[in-house]
Amino acid sequence: MMSTMSLTFIVIFIPTALVLSFIPYLTRKTENFGVTIQEDMYDRPVFQSMRKKYALMMILVATFLTILMIFIAFLDNESLETIFFSVAVIIYVILAFIIYIPFHFKMKKIKADEKWFEGQPSTLVIDTSFRSGKVTYSNGWFLIPVAIMIMTIILSFVLYDRIPDEVPIHTSFSGKVTYNEKSPSVLLFLPLTQLFMIGVMAAVNYSIMHAKQQVSAKNPHISKQQNIIFRRRWSLFIIISAILMTVMFTFMQTAMIFQQLLPYQDVVLLIVIGLILFGTIAISIKTGQGGSRVNIEVEEKGSMNQLDDDQFWKLGQFYVNKNDPSFFVEKRFGVGWTVNFAHPIVWLILLIILVIPFLTLFLI
Repeated sequence: MMSTMSLTFIVIFIPTALVLSFIPYLTRKTENFGVTIQEDMYDRPVFQSMRKKYALMMILVATFLTILMIFIAFLDNESLETIFFSVAVIIYVILAFIIYIPFHFKMKKIKADEKWFEGQPSTLVIDTSFRSGKVTYSNGWFLIPVAIMIMTIILSFVLYDRIPDEVPIHTSFSGKVTYNEKSPSVLLFLPLTQLFMIGVMAAVNYSIMHAKQQVSAKNPHISKQQNIIFRRRWSLFIIISAILMTVMFTFMQTAMIFQQLLPYQDVVLLIVIGLILFGTIAISIKTGQGGSRVNIEVEEKGSMNQLDDDQFWKLGQFYVNKNDPSFFVEKRFGVGWTVNFAHPIVWLILLIILVIPFLTLFLI
């Protein structure tokens, strides 16, 4: 019989993989497979065909991996499940990139053959009033999950003497609970995880606010409105997700103290993960990259050409521009933001994000 954790993983993987399969339909209409195009080129039959082929290939890969996951789940081998499910995600990401590459180079060849931008002036549109309004929600909202975290710590140590000598710290795929000896460091692990998560979420919200502008040269006013909606929706989602995840970890901590709550951990986990997953998919589909799917009354389009900065996008996905002071930019292929890999401080930040969880786990 399939375990709850296996079912949870598969239920998360399927909709996530489907959304990733349709990424070409969620990007801005000024880009196709990581290559800059003019908006009026977006609906070319050859480009439509490329997007359909990519989606179909990705769906086939996702279907194959899902079938393998279901098969592995019914073998009732926890070690194999843990390894395969982790490897399956990595395989899917790698295959997605491999499938993307030929489409990207085909786009580059079409662009070079047709000489789209040769002899044509292009325009970089900058709105100096862009951040004068509310582009994102305040980081002050993260005080809510911080307060929940502090309450979790207080509760844990006020009731320390009532906590059993052995506390549950891990539940396996099969539902087997692993216990560890009660200690202050063990009880601090989940609150510190909460603190790290809140810090990362607040940093993401900050990056959404300060990410580089990307305004369409054809219709800058509408593009600006779409981009503001795009940022505000994701900002609100990040704040709500931080609160939900903090509540989830608090429930897990409470279950250490009142172990009669342990049977309900899976339910809480499924609800929180389900809400965050549904929100991610809903915003991605409804909003699109940069707000490209937000319907706003269309004005008469201008005659300016979009700025061609493809030389700074390696393989259409990695932004490397040492002359650009921006740390954060919109993704070319996908929904959300990425970093300017030309800045050393970006590498330092990425290193810190990777090291802190392992360091905390090692120390505790």
